[in-house]
Amino acid sequence: MEQKYREVYVYLLITSMFISISVFEIFVGIGLLWIIWDLIKKRALFEGSLKYPLVIYASVSVLSTAFFAPKMMGKSIEEGIFQFLYFFKVQPRQEFIRNIQFLFITIGVLLIPIVLYHYQKLGITTPIWGGQFEVGQFYSMFTIISGLLGLYFFKRNRALGTFFIVLSLIFFSILILSHRRSPLLGFLVVFYLLLFIFSKNKVLPKMAFVLTNLVFVISLVGGYVYLSKTDYRFKLLNNVIIGKEKFNLETLNSIGSNRVHIAIDAVNIIKTDLKQGNWINLLIGHGIRSGYYLPHVYSPKNFVKYESIFILSEFIEKGLIGLLAILAIFFIAFKTFISIKIKTDFDLVAIGLFVPLLIHLVGSIFTFFWDALLPAYLLLFKIGEVYFKKEAANDIQKPR
Repeated sequence: MEQKYREVYVYLLITSMFISISVFEIFVGIGLLWIIWDLIKKRALFEGSLKYPLVIYASVSVLSTAFFAPKMMGKSIEEGIFQFLYFFKVQPRQEFIRNIQFLFITIGVLLIPIVLYHYQKLGITTPIWGGQFEVGQFYSMFTIISGLLGLYFFKRNRALGTFFIVLSLIFFSILILSHRRSPLLGFLVVFYLLLFIFSKNKVLPKMAFVLTNLVFVISLVGGYVYLSKTDYRFKLLNNVIIGKEKFNLETLNSIGSNRVHIAIDAVNIIKTDLKQGNWINLLIGHGIRSGYYLPHVYSPKNFVKYESIFILSEFIEKGLIGLLAILAIFFIAFKTFISIKIKTDFDLVAIGLFVPLLIHLVGSIFTFFWDALLPAYLLLFKIGEVYFKKEAANDIQKPR
């Protein structure tokens, strides 16, 4: 019975991701209380491949903020401690995992009229909460998850498999409409890593592999042509490529949405810390959202994060220790993903649990590590991790 309650909690948590960030954070709080209960009552230990870097990341986030940016202590809890939702325990039953993926697809379909309505009225894609970035993040996840379900069902019910593949293409078109480059980059990397995993595990026949690549490349080219006509950053990039615009810091800054100027400020802060011997700041950073008190010479003064390349933004907030913890999370997450062995058809469904976190990690390279929905992405990763670990253990125990 307790397993059922835990599963219902996960369903509600996922649903709240798309309804309201405030409601989502309430559910995160409930999950953290549940984890504390498990620790006290069941003497449950923190488990998972990400446990050490995650604990270090959260600890440094809170500690540096307490020392140097106490006004942001509430945010340090949100950006640090909330990630401990990764340690929520729930058994990865196949029916439970299948329901999670169906829930994602159902939400993706229900959000389409809302997104298109906002696009028609406002000229930008927005969901129930958030903006274009959230649309990009959501539909990059939906696209891959729907495609995986299509592969899973194609052998069992060709019509149903085709439905999910077509739905995946519709979701991809919404991703293109969002005009967000970070989710698109995340989608591209995770998609091709999946193709690598399929090739390694001989999941796709050679012809299906070629056709999948062909359809994807055609869709991608079509998307790039559309963005080149509707997004000034792509227009400017094309003009630089064909020689109509000079390639310099200013054009690069425009293409990068002001990231060059932000990066210059970030580098100057690190240089100052080195010159002044601010070793504590260099080790644990200046605290969460420390841009509210640190200098902005080239970047907008109202920016509380130095959103350029994540190595710079994270080093300023969390120092060398926090940055190394984040790099460890990247390494472990992607190593776990590409090491997956697909033994059964259902593994194609379960592998989708890794997708939200991995897309986020790739997209964060040109932003910053934290996201409001990161606790849920980490929890889904953990469920997938436990599922494949159990599958590997069962495979070892089978008589040969």
